[in-house]
This record gives sequence, structure tokens and C-alpha cells, in this order.
Amino acid sequence: MINNATAMTLTQAAELYEKEVDDLPQIHFELGGGAARNRSGLVYENLIRRTCEALSLEPKKNDYKKTEEVDGSCLSNLQVDWHVYRDGEMSKAVESKAYLDACYLKRAVMDFIELENSPEVPDNVEYAIVAGQNACGKEALAYYPAFFNKVTGKKVKIFFLNPARKRSSARAIYNEKARQDFTLDAEVYTEFTEFLTK
Repeated sequence: MINNATAMTLTQAAELYEKEVDDLPQIHFELGGGAARNRSGLVYENLIRRTCEALSLEPKKNDYKKTEEVDGSCLSNLQVDWHVYRDGEMSKAVESKAYLDACYLKRAVMDFIELENSPEVPDNVEYAIVAGQNACGKEALAYYPAFFNKVTGKKVKIFFLNPARKRSSARAIYNEKARQDFTLDAEVYTEFTEFLTK
């Protein structure tokens, strides 16, 4: 159970999310679709960061890890959107998308597998994807989490935070008429906060 002091901070994080979504139609009008699409992705990243901070967790961006060594080589730029630390140790890896399509899901799963195999990532790290809406087909949404589980023995959690779960290209996040589609689903948001704190 989350205490009242923390709940107020989580409420503020949710309110800032709502305000940033409210600003998107004006950004689209003034700066165009590219700027609105970029900002829509940041809306979810900002929500994750603020939520972690409200829960006294430390979210890190550009927290590069080395891959496992393969045939004498490794990369040193492995990361996902947020590496979440508790008491100085990485505990969660969270990828974020406004719309989760099959391509993004595949990339997130592959990045998670590399993180899981990294000598710099603790064995008990848990993995999640936070997205506004689902733009995946049923097969991809079933396959990639199952593939992750087969390779790692772990589950990847996927949180769709908006009540209109399925993406409609005619009702984009920066379309003022679609605003109700992008409110924050309180139940799913609570599930995400519980994932972060367990």
C-alpha cells in the first residue's frame, strides 16, 4: 500500500502527464507532426521518471552497460529508456513508447535479453514496457514476450496506460478530439507503481 505522502506525489506525476498530453494539440498546430510525435514519446518517459522519483527510486537515462562478450568482442552502449535503481542497485529496466508496435516490441525484447546477459546487470532485474496504446498484432504481442521468457526464464510486463488500448491512426495523441483516449488509466498506473516497488 502506498502512503498518503507518496500518493500525493504520484497524483502530481499523473497530473503533469495529463497537462503534457493537453499541450500536444497546440504543439502539433505550431510545430508540426514531427515535433508532436517526439513530444508524445517524452510524455510517457517523463511519467516514468516522475513516478520513480515519487517512489524514492532512482531512474537513470543513458546508463550504459556492456554486453556479454562474444568471440572476444562486446559493446559498451547497451541501455533502454530507464534503468531504475533502488538503494544503489539496478532493479528494473523500463522501455517506453506512446504506441507499441511489433517493431518496437521486438527491439525492446532484444535489448532486454542483452541486458539480462550483461555482466553489469544484477540477476534479479525485472523488465517492463510502458506504452500508451497497443499497435501490435495479436501474434507479435504473444510471441515476443514468450520468446523473452524462453530465452531468459523471466517475464516482461507490458502496461498499456491509456483506456483506449488499441491504436487508431485517425485518433492520434495530438488530436484534440481524441483526448479522452489518452487519459491515464488509474488501475493500470497503480499496477505499474506496484511493479516498480516490489
